[in-house]
Amino acid sequence: MKKILIIILIILIAVVAVGVFVLLHSHILENISTSLTIQDKQIADNTNPFVIKIAYPQINGLDDFNKKVEDIIDKEIKDFKTNSLENDAAVKQVDPESYAKYPRTYELDIGYDKGQVDNNIVSVVFNIYKFEGGAHGNSYFVPLNYDVKNKKEIALADLFPNQTDYLQKISAFCIADLTKQITTSLGSTDGTWIKDGAGPNPDNFQFFLINPSTSSGQATITFYFPQYQVAFGAAGDFTVTMPR
Repeated sequence: MKKILIIILIILIAVVAVGVFVLLHSHILENISTSLTIQDKQIADNTNPFVIKIAYPQINGLDDFNKKVEDIIDKEIKDFKTNSLENDAAVKQVDPESYAKYPRTYELDIGYDKGQVDNNIVSVVFNIYKFEGGAHGNSYFVPLNYDVKNKKEIALADLFPNQTDYLQKISAFCIADLTKQITTSLGSTDGTWIKDGAGPNPDNFQFFLINPSTSSGQATITFYFPQYQVAFGAAGDFTVTMPR
């Protein structure tokens, strides 16, 4: 009987010890990031004169994030169709014979890059190409960096708390990296405007992707520089990834 009581006492002590451990370390469990699953939604519309191909993310349970994504996509489609039809009508009016022989098509292509996706942050950058008429199309970026817990978009300054000189640091890093990239691809930086397009102005760094931390714990951020921001259009767009 005495031996049974001792065993019961040991079990009770073990249960209490485990409970205390979990209570003291519950904050660790709260901070563990769990993965969220992105599901791609597709839109395809080849109704004359449009060629529309879109892939965008949706995450089960994140209704506010999903709504923000849908608002971005809806706006892009609406603006694209409005501008394309206005241009189409203008071409038809100015040169109806050419228009009849060579009917126009207008293209909208949207995809996205995925960065950090967990129960803290969902980061995506939409890559958008539009041809709405004219000599050539137009490519640009639309970022969505979302704070899951607080249900709000993340500003660049939020990633560098208590760092009043964060823009200067980002600018210096990006200028050095862009100079190297452009010199490698074009032979020199002549005729470019890197220091203006990557200077310490928040507008220069509005397109960014928050990347997941590496296995070593290094967090990084990728900045997108669209055509014409730091160099002539034929040079294309550029990205710079830096630690944060």
